[in-house]
Amino acid sequence: MDFRQPPRAACLHVEISGCSDGTGEVTIHGVPNSEVFDFSENGIVEGIKEFTEVTSIATLGFISEATVGEITIRAATPTGQPIYQEIPIFAEMPCWVDVRRGGIVIAVPGGVVTQVTKLFTKYNSSKPLKENDIIYYRDRRYRVDFIEETFSKSQTPHHLELILKQIKANEG
Repeated sequence: MDFRQPPRAACLHVEISGCSDGTGEVTIHGVPNSEVFDFSENGIVEGIKEFTEVTSIATLGFISEATVGEITIRAATPTGQPIYQEIPIFAEMPCWVDVRRGGIVIAVPGGVVTQVTKLFTKYNSSKPLKENDIIYYRDRRYRVDFIEETFSKSQTPHHLELILKQIKANEG
């Protein structure tokens, strides 16, 4: 099983949803810790141990559920703030801007790019992008608002079209 790893040391929040009962436990093994999350109903349990890598996830007790639910795991700071993957674009992520399809704001005169709102990047299964990830371009932070996958003729992911929102200095 392949896991999207935390971008840096993070506490984990585990959510059980859609179960008829939601009673059981989820155990996460990783580096440098393991942690058990106990559930008495559907909901979120916030972990207190920090992980840099998740190596396995095990469940116990959900087998008697009449309705199979979902497990969602999110990375967070020890104070509970969400952690998103952060990538400096162009340096670590091959990407391009298609001027014909829009996506950039240019200051005239001078032709300086002041904002990027649409970006294309190759699909990378080892570092998958998700909505709300943060990317950097010229010391500006952007949140990925929307991702559209484009597939090749063989139905394998080819590239992603990202819709970006610039993050203001006072936003997280």
